[in-house]
Amino acid sequence: SLSLERKKRIYEIASEFNLLILEDDPYYYLRLEGDSSKHPSFLELDTDARVIRFDSFSKILSSGMRIGFVTGPKPLIERVNLHTQASNLHPTGVTQAMVLALLESWGKEGWKAHLEGVCAFYRSQRNYFLSSAERHLTGLVEWNAPDAGMFIWMKLLGVDDAQELIETKAVESGVLLVPGSVFLPTPRHSPYVRAAFSTASPQDMDTALERLASLLGGNESRKNSK
Repeated sequence: SLSLERKKRIYEIASEFNLLILEDDPYYYLRLEGDSSKHPSFLELDTDARVIRFDSFSKILSSGMRIGFVTGPKPLIERVNLHTQASNLHPTGVTQAMVLALLESWGKEGWKAHLEGVCAFYRSQRNYFLSSAERHLTGLVEWNAPDAGMFIWMKLLGVDDAQELIETKAVESGVLLVPGSVFLPTPRHSPYVRAAFSTASPQDMDTALERLASLLGGNESRKNSK
């Protein structure tokens, strides 16, 4: 996540050059550590109506709903609505009605309780993934514990470009990760990969990370160290 200082600096640059900021933040409500109030969004920092914020229900209600919401200055939201009408008309009315009914039934306190339950689940998933990584990948991979969301970024030590390893050998071994290079604006090598801990069982996490360790030479190096 961007620090508050970086957000303020980015907002200053946008103001200087009269740029809009499109804040796509689908994992904002999946905070696993800390207080969300200490991580203000660009929208909260907006003083001259240049931020449009996008949030998602797919990450916190159901991925199959494919529905979210947009917040921003009224003139900009009106333009978004016009473009939507000319492209996909609108998200399916059934899922919109379902979400509305659910939120009206829950109320504010019910919504907060639901979020707490979702975050507790993902926190447990993250913690097990980290403990499994310590068992299997120590010395082979570097990572940071995420304080929000459902992904962990890892740096493969001694690997210049993770893409070939991940898209060939890892897939053949039944391990699905995303190479970091696909997230870059221009093609270049990257030793980073992104792993999801959202739906995998503890057993699957152990199996996947043990296989990744084997691909990185972990099993052989452990044998040699004995």
